[in-house]
Amino acid sequence: MTSDSISVPTDVSISVLRDVLRVYDHRFLELDSLQRERLVDGTRRLIGEEGLSDVVRAALPASARLRAFCVQHDLLDELERLIRDEVEGGPAGAVVVGGRIYAMYPFLRGVPRQDVDITGEVGVEHRLDAVDRPGRRVRIRGAARLQRVATDRSVAEILLRERSTGREHRLPTVPRPDVPGGFELVVDPHDIEPGRYDVHVSATALGVRREARFGAVRDESVRTGPQRRASGTRDVTVYFTRGGYLALLVGRDQPGLSPVARLVRRLLR
Repeated sequence: MTSDSISVPTDVSISVLRDVLRVYDHRFLELDSLQRERLVDGTRRLIGEEGLSDVVRAALPASARLRAFCVQHDLLDELERLIRDEVEGGPAGAVVVGGRIYAMYPFLRGVPRQDVDITGEVGVEHRLDAVDRPGRRVRIRGAARLQRVATDRSVAEILLRERSTGREHRLPTVPRPDVPGGFELVVDPHDIEPGRYDVHVSATALGVRREARFGAVRDESVRTGPQRRASGTRDVTVYFTRGGYLALLVGRDQPGLSPVARLVRRLLR
């Protein structure tokens, strides 16, 4: 390795390399040929002739590892295409192999598999389309699927996680074929123990499962005010938290109320 390269990786040296590789975005595209050449030469010296060590590779995201690969092997046309695709909002697709997720870059040849491994970077892409109260039940419509993985074999679940105890209800959904990753859930809150539940969504495809809190990403038509209604002998409120996430408050049974008292309570809300 050259004297400028990361011969013995440290937190500082890895941080320096990460910061240098971050410059390879829209700013790189704005450089003239001489400026690009100087930046690439300096980055190549920092990487070293032997390339990234396992320690450095593990500390960098896939986007930085791919930039380092292009710089090390003088693949400047491929580097520009990689950056331009990202800047223009077209991230590469991905495939699942043996439970791992790998980004696909057909124009990049010879890239080590570990450099395109994005398993730890892929989350769930989700959207809430509607939440309402048909009768005593709660109906949730939305969409959820793995980021970057193109497949029609995706299964969505809604998870209700009680905030203080961690108690969890996993509720299967029904697909909405007209919406990519679309689903619908209709649940009777009377079947759920009393408590304050945060709503999560999960997507599973090809053996990979990802989960996220649900509701902050939503269609602009979604009603965000609290929806409070009796479900049998319980009060049930669907609402959004301060962070914008969907939540469900299931009250305790109140069996002593007469049908008339329940009706009056509903009319006063």
